[in-house]
Amino acid sequence: MKHLLSILLLSIILAACSSDPIAPPATDGTPIKLSLRIATQSKDAQSKDAQSKASASPTLGWNYEQGDELIEDWVVIMVNDADHIIEQVFTPATSPNNVETDNVATNLQTTASNKTFYSFANISLAQLQQATGHTFAKGGTMPDIASATWHIDGNGFDPKAKDATGRAQGIPMTGICHMSLTNKDNETTKTLYVVRMLAKLQFNITNKTGDDITLNTISIDRLSANPASSGVQNVMLFPSATPTDANTQVVQQPRLNGTQPQQVYNLALNQTVANDASIGKTLYVNECTTPANSFGQFMLTVRLTMADGTTTQQRYSVVSNDNGNWHFIARNDWRIMPIILQNIKLDLIPLDFPAIGVLPCSVKEADGTFTCTFNAGGEFRLTPKVTRFDNGAAVPDADWTFSRFSTDTYPAAPPSGFYAAAPSWFARGSYITGTFGTATGQAYHTLYLTHNATGRTLVCRVRIVRP
Repeated sequence: MKHLLSILLLSIILAACSSDPIAPPATDGTPIKLSLRIATQSKDAQSKDAQSKASASPTLGWNYEQGDELIEDWVVIMVNDADHIIEQVFTPATSPNNVETDNVATNLQTTASNKTFYSFANISLAQLQQATGHTFAKGGTMPDIASATWHIDGNGFDPKAKDATGRAQGIPMTGICHMSLTNKDNETTKTLYVVRMLAKLQFNITNKTGDDITLNTISIDRLSANPASSGVQNVMLFPSATPTDANTQVVQQPRLNGTQPQQVYNLALNQTVANDASIGKTLYVNECTTPANSFGQFMLTVRLTMADGTTTQQRYSVVSNDNGNWHFIARNDWRIMPIILQNIKLDLIPLDFPAIGVLPCSVKEADGTFTCTFNAGGEFRLTPKVTRFDNGAAVPDADWTFSRFSTDTYPAAPPSGFYAAAPSWFARGSYITGTFGTATGQAYHTLYLTHNATGRTLVCRVRIVRP
């Protein structure tokens, strides 16, 4: 049986700026002056709690230790909403910039009226025009590009790779801001936010096996595959929402261009980790809807070479302690996943009370989930058992504390009448017990066991089947 662990981890402003169109204001067309700046989502929007507790909810805002996550180049298109005429096309005077924010315009002369700003970072005007099939020039009519698409090879993306000009390509970012300008906005600065078009996975791996090991690979099931050819535009150009100064805590939803194929992604490590040591690895990936596996959940498989030369693997079910679910990866997500490599494994021992001639219950583990099949009705039990991986010796029950046993509604809630008494934890016997009803089908659950000495949690995904 493979080891399971809870891994947690767990997206242009302006006074009166939103990512949705707005009704025309009572403006008089008076000339006003504006200053504009383009910015990635503020790092002040990061959830420190999410980082320290490794929440599987996306951490909003990325760190800025790596310059390749910043703005190297940008384009801003300013449009007057009344007639859809492009008023300005802004590009930087110098490149590369490698900044978190950059000035777009100072003392810009415009009018008090409705405007829309289309902002792009690390996307050149030539790339934008090629992808959309449109030309953008001052005085021209702005085409409808709200549903435009884009090509990105997000899995294994290298922001430090150089383009034809020798500039680091950076991570493409986009945003749309609908702004209602009034006379009160004269002499103010407006911020145009952009959202990264891919996600970041951060693996924090700690070796607690008792010996030095070699990390071979981490496999992720499943991510949206990179497009098969350069002509495939696999994502939507703009995010599901653009942050504003008034609402920087914007959680993105995946915006794929139709249904994209998925595949297991293998991250090669080939790195030795001493006992009690930790390493970190960052991976950029495509955003992804619900993974196309039997359980609708992302799974990690870590392949190891132990000190004695034997190879093994440990599986991790990627869940959130907040709600038990993590079913998608969206652009701008920063998923921090602590992985503790331990010399333990978790089994489930089933018990039922069948009539004579009825097949006994059985348990099979695959892809990080235990499938428990019961052929009889009435009462049933499941007893967790923690053992050492290397020699099979039992780990004392007193070392572990039951945290929670949830009944999950994803990918489906239990059928009506499936349970006469829903399963729950029986503390005195240290097992799960429940009673079947008259309906057949299946139910999904999550069992949490916490190691008292370290506070680490084993997560056991359970599927109970009654054929």
